[in-house]
Amino acid sequence: MREYVREILTGERSFSMRFQSIANVFGPRVVGYEMLTRFDLPTNIGPDQIFLEADAIGLGAELEALILARAFKERRRVPRDCFVTVNVSPHLLGQPILRSVFDRDLSGVVVELTEHVRIVDIDALRDSLTWLRARGALIAMDDAGSGYAGLQMITQVRPDIVKLDRELVSGIDTDEVKALICASFGDFVGRLNGWLLAEGVETQAELARVVQIGVPLVQGWVIGRPTLQPEPLRADLAEWLRSYGESRQIRLDCLTILMDPVLIETETSQPTSDESTPDVAIRSGETPADALVADAAMANTAICVVSPNRDIRRVLLPDSSGVRVLAMSMVAHPEEGIREVAVRAINRPIETRFDPIVCVNENREPVGIIRMERIINFLADVFADGGSIVEGVGLVDGVGNACSIKDS
Repeated sequence: MREYVREILTGERSFSMRFQSIANVFGPRVVGYEMLTRFDLPTNIGPDQIFLEADAIGLGAELEALILARAFKERRRVPRDCFVTVNVSPHLLGQPILRSVFDRDLSGVVVELTEHVRIVDIDALRDSLTWLRARGALIAMDDAGSGYAGLQMITQVRPDIVKLDRELVSGIDTDEVKALICASFGDFVGRLNGWLLAEGVETQAELARVVQIGVPLVQGWVIGRPTLQPEPLRADLAEWLRSYGESRQIRLDCLTILMDPVLIETETSQPTSDESTPDVAIRSGETPADALVADAAMANTAICVVSPNRDIRRVLLPDSSGVRVLAMSMVAHPEEGIREVAVRAINRPIETRFDPIVCVNENREPVGIIRMERIINFLADVFADGGSIVEGVGLVDGVGNACSIKDS
């Protein structure tokens, strides 16, 4: 095995990249591709064995840097509106050879943290992730729910995408305990403003169950096997997902129907202390030097101010009294259900509970904004029509008392 590693690094033994589709099942469409490595090796030796051996002999960073360089070269074959996911061992992220490969514009790149070894220096890892995010990367955590990728690690890393462990997904259509765990993960990750991805979905029955649970992103053989070229979602599967969602009334009340347009402005310098202060009321005419406030007032349209690496810094929200500058406190996908998002929103801290929600796509780019009053009006209409708003969900009112919303 050691000799195989050295032959790969010297170019004596070849390798190639494969593309495996990641689908937004509520679109439905392919929104990204995981780039996987295939080595020219005997069939009884898998890629994971090679990576583990390379790490054991002190060549892990060199091998991963070689693979990453090839992945970035192959990335040009991926549609521009799709992200790519590349795998990296988190304990190697600080190595200079890996830093040199990653030192580029990483917009549209998801860096997926594999979990072969335990993370000892969490502070060093957070520094590396900050460095990657400053270049535009999103962060994904692999195999959540097993091994080292537990809840504590998720809270420390705060990944943008959390991939469920395959063991939790396999057979989920016949195992209600697995379904409950996945649903709980979805709620947990959503409150951290991240996306949940079900990996290893192999059958249509498993796909139907994760769609019922509300998992937005899916990867596995039922979506598409690893291929030499990026492939779109099969037309028959896209049609099935649409018809299935309609028949089960899944996501028919999605955020899209409440979404207002938003303008995007890229921040070219550090914000002033006034600009970075959340919930500052700015009356028309009081700050004429602030061009963004003037733009928001003139267009009567919200503006998302983003950093060069696409972090949402703040939201300028026009209302009847002027323009408010708010710190971004919550994001959601346009195709998430209104009821589920309302529960997440109402459980925010009291000072941000009624701030607007920024709708973002899979690359975390703002595509719209939802004012909380529109969500409240929607739920009030549902209640007035005799529908179920949220069943069996515990909430907290404005003074910290437990309450719940039940069927009318």
